Amino acid sequence: MSLVEYGEKYYREGGYNCAESVLHAANEYYGLGLHEHDMRCMAGFGGGMFVGSVCGTLVGAQAALSAMIIEVKAHDQMEEIRPASQRLHRNFRNAYNAVECKDIKKDWHTKELKCWKTVEQACRVLEQTVNELELPQAA
Repeated sequence: MSLVEYGEKYYREGGYNCAESVLHAANEYYGLGLHEHDMRCMAGFGGGMFVGSVCGTLVGAQAALSAMIIEVKAHDQMEEIRPASQRLHRNFRNAYNAVECKDIKKDWHTKELKCWKTVEQACRVLEQTVNELELPQAA
C-alpha cells in the first residue's frame, strides 16, 4: 500500500481525525514503531486544534518526520530536525498556499469528503519531503 492509501485507511475507513490519520499512515508505511497508545497525543490537533489554527495534517506529518529523525530529543539533533522541519513546512505551504486549517478548509474541505483531500495531499507532501531529505524509505 502507498502512504496515501494508508491515509485513506485511517481517515475514511477508520474514522480518525486528520492529524491522527497522517501519523497512523506514516507509522504503518515507514515502520516508525509507534504504538496505538502513543497515537492518542494527536487527538487534540484535528481541526487546527479545534480552533482553525495550524492544520492537523501538518502536525501529523511533523510528528512523523520527527519520529524518523530524532533518537531521544530535538536539542540533541537540531542540525537534522531544524532544516527537515523547515523543508516540510515550505513544501506544505507550497502545496496549500497556507498552513492554517481555517484557510486550507476554504479550498480543500467538502461536506461529502470532509478533510480527506487535505489528508491525501499531506501524505504526498510528507513523502516528497522524506524523499528530498533522503530519509529511509518505507519499511
